[in-house]
Amino acid sequence: MKKNWLVTSGFSEITETEIKYIPKTIKDELNEDRIVNSIVSTDIEFENGTIEFEVQSKDIYGICQLILNSDTGPDLNVGLNTSGYLYGIVQFNRKTNKWELLKGVGEQETFDTSKFYKLKITVTGSIISLFVNGILIASAIENVRKGQLQIAFSSRKEIIVKNFKVNLLKPKAFIVMQFTEDYNQLYTEVIKPVCESYGLEVERADEFYTATPIIKDIVKSIKNASVIIAEITPDNPNVFYEVGYAHAIEKPTILLSDIKRDKLPFDISGFRTLFYENTIAGKTKVERNLKKFLENIF
Repeated sequence: MKKNWLVTSGFSEITETEIKYIPKTIKDELNEDRIVNSIVSTDIEFENGTIEFEVQSKDIYGICQLILNSDTGPDLNVGLNTSGYLYGIVQFNRKTNKWELLKGVGEQETFDTSKFYKLKITVTGSIISLFVNGILIASAIENVRKGQLQIAFSSRKEIIVKNFKVNLLKPKAFIVMQFTEDYNQLYTEVIKPVCESYGLEVERADEFYTATPIIKDIVKSIKNASVIIAEITPDNPNVFYEVGYAHAIEKPTILLSDIKRDKLPFDISGFRTLFYENTIAGKTKVERNLKKFLENIF
């Protein structure tokens, strides 16, 4: 994939084959040396897929972290030297103004400054995984939103990044509903085409063709999805279980209900719900409103 890079803060050099962080220090208000951090940005907008690159840090404490956008704030960093660990995933909490460790492993003393390490970050729905030299090092659950990729550097010595590759995957919408004719029609005529018009890959539990237990497939699909759309008109225990799990992992969820339903269950009555009439005119309206919901998420 063709990429355009730009140094947006600090000091780094960009060539056709690599990005090189140039270590510099400045004097702070106490006349002490402070490392000048650097950020390089690319025009690639990323939400789901795989990012691979090789990195060499001449300092065992050198920071080289990929910056992703997340639902809870703009900074979700994955890479080298996170909150005291050699490898990890961290997120900046805007409320506390502090970095929070999602997952970290490794000791700096084990890092070989003479070698290049192969890093691979995969994002599938809300599952973020970090691989180093092909080995799964850390995983975390956090909703990543589409945004331009950046790399953050901070070190007293040089850091080099090369062979940067990105493989984008379509975000997924997992549809939760009762499998009867009325709702199948809503799915095929409204929900699926609207989702596909937003570039979403659509999946429903009755479309699984695996030998694994259905609940494992459902849990995996909810985690891997970028958005959940749930039709909650009938009191279906399976539907409510899946909605509850999606809410538990803070997955963006759109609830649909036929307006003929008098009252929603107490546990979900506080969530915004898209009500519709099961008529030709009603389907046109739910299609329009569903597009508005998706626009707010994507």
